[in-house]
Amino acid sequence: MVAVPLLVLGARFAGLTTALFLAHQGFPVHVVDRDRPGDVDRGLAVLTPSALRELAALGLADPLAAQAWEPRRLAHADADSGAVLRVAELGPVVRARFGRPYLLVPHAVLRACLVTACEADEMVTVTYGRSATAVEDLGDAVLVTDDEGDRYRAEAVIGADGPGSRVRAHLGGGHAISSPYLVHRGPGPAPPDDCLRLWSSPTLHVTQSAVVGGEGEVSMTVRVDALEDMHRDGVAAVVGRLLAGSAPEVRAAVGDVVVRAPSRVHRHHAPLERGARHRLTVVGGAAQPMLPHTAQAVALEILDAATLGRAFDHADGRIVPALEEYAYVRAQPRAAVARRAHDFASLCHADGLVRRMRDRLWRTTSVDATAAIVDAGRGGPSPGGPPGASGDGHRPGLVVDPAARQHQDAPRGPHGPIAG
Repeated sequence: MVAVPLLVLGARFAGLTTALFLAHQGFPVHVVDRDRPGDVDRGLAVLTPSALRELAALGLADPLAAQAWEPRRLAHADADSGAVLRVAELGPVVRARFGRPYLLVPHAVLRACLVTACEADEMVTVTYGRSATAVEDLGDAVLVTDDEGDRYRAEAVIGADGPGSRVRAHLGGGHAISSPYLVHRGPGPAPPDDCLRLWSSPTLHVTQSAVVGGEGEVSMTVRVDALEDMHRDGVAAVVGRLLAGSAPEVRAAVGDVVVRAPSRVHRHHAPLERGARHRLTVVGGAAQPMLPHTAQAVALEILDAATLGRAFDHADGRIVPALEEYAYVRAQPRAAVARRAHDFASLCHADGLVRRMRDRLWRTTSVDATAAIVDAGRGGPSPGGPPGASGDGHRPGLVVDPAARQHQDAPRGPHGPIAG
């Protein structure tokens, strides 16, 4: 049995990011990560200004920005007719308003950057290619067994292992409350003029983005209403029929991505009943799985990880107070981000009268689309929540990070289209 102070059960980006923020505050941490250093799927991670501000503390913001694509604007159109519904200015406008850019970075680039940073940090050790099979809450410690039979006794365990988290089950709630959405990601033509393009219909949500070097990336989300048809005819056949009725530019962007790319299933989940229990807590998708429509999953992981690191600093390394502070600070904002993603997904797939009302509202330009896109990763005060439960982590008695407070004072806007 291996004794470790802080154990992160990581998957993809959340685990390594959490380890780095804890180590940045001077706490040794061990990561058990099911992925190996080179294991990563296709896709682009959105780095919002708030996420970049946190990554800057680790020295990672500039290296990632050098390999990221910064869209000049976003255009959201109807997937059936091709008619543009709204346009949001990004690029220099976002830099001027929020102090940092809105970037899209390939998953492989982000993963490599995090792996390298963990290897360079003497406070972080990582065991790759392992996943937890059992987590036992002992009250004053946590016992974890991995799929190779190795056992760890940890003073605290942070679940960063996604929607199927082994830690999540100890915290109550968090069950799926939406129908499934299938997501396909693959290579495609780059959009013209550095413009991030979105198309939405009652069944489809398509995003076309670029990658540094001139390539393109396409993400297609399918609302699953025809499960019987998919079981009988196959996913590709059903999605092909849906695409056949879409605008020509949508079909040109998607190409054969459905055939080449495996699908991933996403659902909206209820918030957890508690954010921490004894010496257990969760971050990112393990705490609140996200629908893909607002592309906030990675930014959410970064904000959770940074807040957890600060909580350990505030508590002088005392584990239970640190976990309780983190759970208090992040619960409401995290749930609010997930609700916005779910609400926006409902708008994207709206039909009938709701669809016509949505189009009229978006076309009037009465909604600040730029602030909506950039701001969706930050939670403000939540109705019915505890006083001061806001995205910057402020409540009476806590030390507020100045950068986070500055970000809270930035212009806010209602939710709107984000890269999917």
